[in-house]
Amino acid sequence: MTQTDKHTLTAQETLKRMWLVADEFYKGAAHTNCHAFIEFTGLLREYCKVCEENLARGIDFRELNGHRSQRMELQPHEIDYFNEKLNCIFQGLLVVKGVKTDG
Repeated sequence: MTQTDKHTLTAQETLKRMWLVADEFYKGAAHTNCHAFIEFTGLLREYCKVCEENLARGIDFRELNGHRSQRMELQPHEIDYFNEKLNCIFQGLLVVKGVKTDG
């Protein structure tokens, strides 16, 4: 992607590309014979789904990251799903916790 593409893509177009990449990742990961690696596809797809939900709420997910004050909205069941995938991949060594904001 060129610098121009980055600035001309809509959030919806970005999301469409993200889903395509997640699908391609699965195709490659499925051939690795490593179950934990394949589980990363679940993380990617859930992230895409959460971004889609946030976009529907009017939140542009593209600039949301740990370096910004605004955060995406996650439902408790989504945090549980991320934890399920991380548990499988890292055998319980990593856990996602809900983060409270001051707002």
